[in-house]
Amino acid sequence: MPQDATAYFQQLSGKLQQLGRMQEQLLKDNEKLRQEAAALREAAKASQEEIAGLKEQVAILQTATGHLDEASRKDFEKRINQYLRDIDKVIAHLNTA
Repeated sequence: MPQDATAYFQQLSGKLQQLGRMQEQLLKDNEKLRQEAAALREAAKASQEEIAGLKEQVAILQTATGHLDEASRKDFEKRINQYLRDIDKVIAHLNTA
């Protein structure tokens, strides 16, 4: 009977060690995936910023060449006016500081 118990506990101990190794591997994999996800989020953010910049350049080029429809022209004027308002706010803030 004691040999059966010893064998059982050795088998159980082996399984626990195997589970411990599996958990360590899963934790490493999880950390690696978290890092990859963070890198992908950064890349997506950079891509979106680049797209926004390119869209702005397209609008500027269309305006410069005169190939802008009425809706695009109004949208462009709104953005320019918003930029001017932001610049005026910064100048006013600098004058009060």
